[in-house]
Amino acid sequence: MNKKIAALVLAASVVGGIGAGVLVHAATREEPVAASPAPSRTTPSSEGGESGMAAPDELELAPGRVGPVRAGMTKAQALSTGYFVADKPAPVEGCPVIPLAWKDEYVNTYDVYTLGNGEISSIGVHGRGVTTADGIGVGSSYDEVKAAYPDDTLLEAGYGQSGVKVFDRQDGGWIGFLFDSSVDAIAGPDPVTFVEVTKGAEPSLMRDGC
Repeated sequence: MNKKIAALVLAASVVGGIGAGVLVHAATREEPVAASPAPSRTTPSSEGGESGMAAPDELELAPGRVGPVRAGMTKAQALSTGYFVADKPAPVEGCPVIPLAWKDEYVNTYDVYTLGNGEISSIGVHGRGVTTADGIGVGSSYDEVKAAYPDDTLLEAGYGQSGVKVFDRQDGGWIGFLFDSSVDAIAGPDPVTFVEVTKGAEPSLMRDGC
């Protein structure tokens, strides 16, 4: 279900902004529409809203969340952050209306998958500059990920790829880092090509479907 970042052009058309590297998910996916930049790299409050919104590369990554946007949020809660629009027409004919989509300013950096009721099930990150408190994100090396998460094992992720999945036992949040090299072939400088945050279910590190 997973795929190499250069292998799927469909992902780019189905998931707004997904560059080389990730497929498009079966769960209801996202696509964006306009937003406004913001101040420093501080994460907006959990309430979010237009006045507290940050620029795409200013949101901090953590297990289960991207800035104030959390996996498990209802559609109404997600809309209240100011980062999303609702019920956007699908970019591909035959796919259903998208319950929740990032605003245009964020679409080249993030994607979002939802359940049928609009609840967020997964948030994907494919843009550089979005990092954890330890500075880990797309573009970080395997050596840097190992140093930040020494207790988490590199696992096969399919399609010759591999990933490190980090679980927060306190709130059930996950963050996963995808590499385009297999477990047997990965080298220290190999970069993270995709990041996914979820809650409850661990990141699949793949994208497929509408």
